[in-house]
Amino acid sequence: MKRRNFIQSISIGLCASALNVSANTYLPKTNKTRVIVIGGGIGGINTAQSIKANDPENKIEVIILERNKTYFACPMSNTLFGEIKEVIKDEGITFHYDYNTTIKNHNINVIITEVLNADIQKKTITTSNGKLSYDFVVVATGISNDYKKSFPKWDNTKIQKAKKETPSGMISDSGVEKNILLKQMQTWKKNGGDGDFIIVPPFGGKVRCLPAAYERACMVSEFIKKYKLKGKVQILDNSSSPKAKGAKFIEMFMKYHKDTINFNGMTGQDMENRIIKAGYTLDNFKSKENFSIVEESFSTAKVQDVDFDKKQLKVKINDNFDDDNGFIKYFNYSIANIMPRHKANITTELFKVKKDKWGAIICAPKRLYSVSDNSVYAIGDIVGFHKLSPSAQVSSSMGIILGKSIAKRILENKDKLDMTEAGITCFSMVSSQPLKAIEIAKKIKITKKGQAKPYGTTTSFTNGYGLIGWYQAVVETPFKY
Repeated sequence: MKRRNFIQSISIGLCASALNVSANTYLPKTNKTRVIVIGGGIGGINTAQSIKANDPENKIEVIILERNKTYFACPMSNTLFGEIKEVIKDEGITFHYDYNTTIKNHNINVIITEVLNADIQKKTITTSNGKLSYDFVVVATGISNDYKKSFPKWDNTKIQKAKKETPSGMISDSGVEKNILLKQMQTWKKNGGDGDFIIVPPFGGKVRCLPAAYERACMVSEFIKKYKLKGKVQILDNSSSPKAKGAKFIEMFMKYHKDTINFNGMTGQDMENRIIKAGYTLDNFKSKENFSIVEESFSTAKVQDVDFDKKQLKVKINDNFDDDNGFIKYFNYSIANIMPRHKANITTELFKVKKDKWGAIICAPKRLYSVSDNSVYAIGDIVGFHKLSPSAQVSSSMGIILGKSIAKRILENKDKLDMTEAGITCFSMVSSQPLKAIEIAKKIKITKKGQAKPYGTTTSFTNGYGLIGWYQAVVETPFKY
């Protein structure tokens, strides 16, 4: 499906017109109501643009503060690992976006700067370029990696080594970490593909885009098959099945990546054998009830440490749930993609409002502003209280709804927010021949406590062009048009 038709089908429309502000400009307060958005990612930019889309008389001043000059879009970027031609050539998808291009089409200000402090009592934000006052602030700071939680014994030197040699490729860093992995893959290919590409999914806590590690495994597998490399993808997961879309991914591993992906030491054939041994067939193991039993016969793999000099991981393997003690096994790697736990971005700490243990801002019931200060809003990964999975679709759709709510509050003095209008759709590319993706869709309901949470989950396979159309709507719409 082409981009414009797909955009029309999901009804994402945003306003246009332009105002660019120099990064060195200090902006004195005007008679307009000022909304500052901290972070120019998907959640922040959709919120900002939606405010202006609902401000026909231009009574609201919107400023985005962003530290990166360009935005690198994580959604669908795993297809770069598989060199999916439909993405790169047929559709000409890009992943880097220049804010100078973005702000030409929207009546917002974008200041490239570092946020140093926030005073919610005085309603000021201190940046590396000066101090700005606000009437409302939207915190859209995203996530950071939490190596200390994942590897408590590591010192800062070892953490920095991990970032450079075995990066996660999951944070908003203008694509630096992903580019490291992609360059390593090209070197790997030149050397004949000896050795394995090891992927360690995050273990524990709230995680951005749970399916990402398994989608990446499928894409690296496509790279291996394309160039007939000797190595394999080794997924080392502390869970006995993928943490998202579990049965579907297992099916894909066996169907399209049987000889190129090992999951916790199990080949595709090993997984088939265990399914049959559990009393199920390759057709009926995928139901929720059956798969919960099948999982019990699958292995788990907990990475305990990494030796960067030997390029070796120390892993505790539990062959199945009856094996309480497990055993230690060492895995050598050519490339390792280690994804630690996530936590709220450090900039979130500057806002002295109530937060949960993960660092997310605890929002009020039925609202996306802080329970302790209703002029401080949260959007995206750092939304607390509500059970919304950190993902691009949630950030996008909630940002559009939030922007409308903020505009109504300012212009009409109406404090309303209907989070059930948002949708949660997630695609994971799993095969290039045929071009295939796993789609998961959820609705949102509000509990008696005023907590937004997903329900009515449906999971299915779809043509990979569905993912391409989704990406163009969710990412290219706010950043290019």
